[in-house]
Amino acid sequence: MSRASKRAKVRRNAGRGNYERSVITDILDANQICHVGYVEEGEPRIIPTLYMRKDNYVYLHGNRQAALLKHLEAGGLACFSVMSVQGVVVARSGFHCSMNYRSVVLFGRGEPVPKDERIAILDGFVKALVPGHEAQVRAHTAQEIHATTAVRIPIDEASAKLRDGPPIDDESDLDSSVWAGVIPLQTRVLAPIPSPNLNADIPLPDYISNYGKTL
Repeated sequence: MSRASKRAKVRRNAGRGNYERSVITDILDANQICHVGYVEEGEPRIIPTLYMRKDNYVYLHGNRQAALLKHLEAGGLACFSVMSVQGVVVARSGFHCSMNYRSVVLFGRGEPVPKDERIAILDGFVKALVPGHEAQVRAHTAQEIHATTAVRIPIDEASAKLRDGPPIDDESDLDSSVWAGVIPLQTRVLAPIPSPNLNADIPLPDYISNYGKTL
């Protein structure tokens, strides 16, 4: 179970909060884009970026000159969040209209990825993005490795917040003639589009054609 610190504790609709490690990691593993908040020279910054989870860490990577990565590599504090939406909740009153969602917020200080783990982590990002592709791409060049920073934040101080189910209308509104319910939302995977300069003799790999089945 994650540490429900003062800042990680869910207060608004506290009953939707969850601190079980398995719930938190399931949500993290089901997403790939996060938003990371930090303070730079006394001003707030929020950066959307790709991430992956491995064991008890979330990992970020990118150009070594990126301000966020420099901040985390130096041990700076950050707030990390992800959210996925499953449906629009349509209530009989505007006050109770909402969304069904699964989210995670975690707090922690960054740290550099140990040098002997960096290549495995960079390969892991490819695997997280397109499972199977990491075994097909060429090896990283020394220049690419030098230009890339990889950092991580421990998943120690985190909370999940979830909403599911129909609208929660006031009892006095239940006889209203207004439609109420849930509009489910879903992310779809469409047919792959080959690169314009792709050799026509290269077949579509199974891990690409089956991509949607692995999500």
